[in-house]
Amino acid sequence: MVGDSLTVGTEAFGSFTKRLSALGTWTNVVINAKVGRKASLGASVIEKGLTASTTALVVALGTNDMISKPETWYPRWVIDTVMQKTRGIPVLWVNLEFSQTGRSDWRARGVRFNKELRSAKLRYPNLAIADWNTAFTPVSKSRFIEDGVHLSVSGYKTRSNFLVPAISSFGTMIVNASSTTTTSAPTTTTSTTTSSSSTTTTIG
Repeated sequence: MVGDSLTVGTEAFGSFTKRLSALGTWTNVVINAKVGRKASLGASVIEKGLTASTTALVVALGTNDMISKPETWYPRWVIDTVMQKTRGIPVLWVNLEFSQTGRSDWRARGVRFNKELRSAKLRYPNLAIADWNTAFTPVSKSRFIEDGVHLSVSGYKTRSNFLVPAISSFGTMIVNASSTTTTSAPTTTTSTTTSSSSTTTTIG
């Protein structure tokens, strides 16, 4: 898994790596997350981090890009830049959500990015989307903090509770697809790559 500060927080407060490893789907789970990371920079992290044993990739990037890049062409460009580094392995990309009470321009860019991500599925059959944008409804302590981007401790736990089953389903999909194309499909093995800059865990 390759992510930004949202992944750092999910790891810190949501026991993320431990829970992913406990799924037993992958022999190795690696999470590479860094505060402030843009998808444009994550592309090179992915290119350098993928190995011959990497069987799946989770991408949780794009938030920092949308904070800093207002150009309408940018989301498609950066999504393509990342996907072209994935070597055709299965990719689960976590889409974007900004606070409804935060900056309206960031929300608009997030909508644009999520739309381009859906369109990208037509170009990249190896791409699936984890729909955090629809799933996260801030309530009580599980919410955004004042900046409208990062989450409360409870919010990060909620993100972990969303991502773990989403990634589990993603892994099951990969195993099932493998079993239909090979005579002896692996029953429990898949491995994913991620590296850390503030965190290092696997699969995203």
